[in-house]
Amino acid sequence: MTIVYFDANQRAEQLTQIDINIKIQRDALKAIQADNEKLDDATTVKRNYNYFIVERNEDNTIKSFAIDDKKVAKARRLSGFHALMTLGVDMTAMEASKAYSMRDEQEKYYRQMKSTQGCNRQGNWSEEGKTGRLLILFVSMIISSYVKHIWKSTDLKDKFSSSLDVLDEMRSIRCIEHKGKAKFITPFVGKQIDIAQAFGFEIPEGSGTKYKSRKVKVKKVGRPKKQKEVELDK
Repeated sequence: MTIVYFDANQRAEQLTQIDINIKIQRDALKAIQADNEKLDDATTVKRNYNYFIVERNEDNTIKSFAIDDKKVAKARRLSGFHALMTLGVDMTAMEASKAYSMRDEQEKYYRQMKSTQGCNRQGNWSEEGKTGRLLILFVSMIISSYVKHIWKSTDLKDKFSSSLDVLDEMRSIRCIEHKGKAKFITPFVGKQIDIAQAFGFEIPEGSGTKYKSRKVKVKKVGRPKKQKEVELDK
């Protein structure tokens, strides 16, 4: 079953965008013709100036160009309409629209689960296990989206090629805990300090660029020497 929908607001936006694209393409073609520049290959020209018919000279410069009335008329006629095809479902037009309107967002979520979160397949043996795993995936998706947002909106984008590289940089940090002793977090060094600053959290005390060496030494008689502070690479 094919259902056709019409959105008046969407039609107004698309008609405006068509006029803007026509003006941009016309101005670009006029500039190329005035400068006597050579055109790109036919496929590129057709893609970049899809509302115009461009004729070439033998030296690959613009001979003439004119607006493609049929293509513009078709684009205007279809503005505001979108179709939805269903098979084997018994739904009204509004029910089908509500069920499929989030399809693009859902596909993006699935792609993020399979790539960023590494959950291509889920080995679930029960409904309870499946529910629990989906909850973990949901929470991890929120955290992953936040990490990606910080990476995009700060200078971390210039230092790391992706948000996954940000996480990989922090994997070496460990929280060490021994029975009867205080927890110890390994030092933050290099780009790890930049990541901490970008996310706005303070480096735990004792895990900064200065820390006391924990190397075990042979005990000597007398007052022990004060341990020296080691300066790590910033």
